[in-house]
Amino acid sequence: MKDPILDALYIPILQQCTLFSHIPETAYHNLLSFLHATVKFYKKDTFLLHIGEPFLYAGVVLNGTVEGSFLSETFDKISMNHFKAGSFFGEALACKQVPYSPIQLRAVTDCTILFLDLHILLENHDVKDGFQQQFSINLIESLAIQNIFSNLKLRIMGQKSLRDRIFLYLNSLIPDKDGWLLIPFSQTVLAEFLGVNRSALSRELGRMQDEDLIQINGKRIQLKSTSSLPKQETPT
Repeated sequence: MKDPILDALYIPILQQCTLFSHIPETAYHNLLSFLHATVKFYKKDTFLLHIGEPFLYAGVVLNGTVEGSFLSETFDKISMNHFKAGSFFGEALACKQVPYSPIQLRAVTDCTILFLDLHILLENHDVKDGFQQQFSINLIESLAIQNIFSNLKLRIMGQKSLRDRIFLYLNSLIPDKDGWLLIPFSQTVLAEFLGVNRSALSRELGRMQDEDLIQINGKRIQLKSTSSLPKQETPT
């Protein structure tokens, strides 16, 4: 019987996922079997995981988009990130198989997810397969990146002014050759990520453009001045 995980449609997705960096396609079958891989399909707006449920498996998005979010102390949803094809999520929580998930995962669109049991890497101290070792190295690198992202999120949420939150976020993005920054999600999701009201974000971006601090073109933004954060504070 044909393995649905190794469908030709999904091979290029795994090849672009950093968890599978430096691992040839010929090793996928054994590696995925070792990680007890399964594939599941979710309809738009259904939950992959609710807050409070056990977080047992990391996920690789094979197609579609998944949103990771949590609830504030006032039970408002705060978006952490959006994961698209080739992205993966939940690696830290899945390694420890936490019994009570602090986050929830929702299908923003119809999506197909590859789930991996990463805890097995901690249980097998005698890993002899070279590609299992490479996968472990890739996982460590991804956890380091996730830690950097989490620290950025904490810094952003620690800012009193909306403008400072915007500047911190924009300065975390990598500009293209012309100096433009691509916002990877909608303004609504960006507002959730920054922990502010969408209309307040829209107004502040308009003010910043009027003051010639930024230039906006759809989802692209160009910083006019990055030497320092503005002293003016705008209530969130």
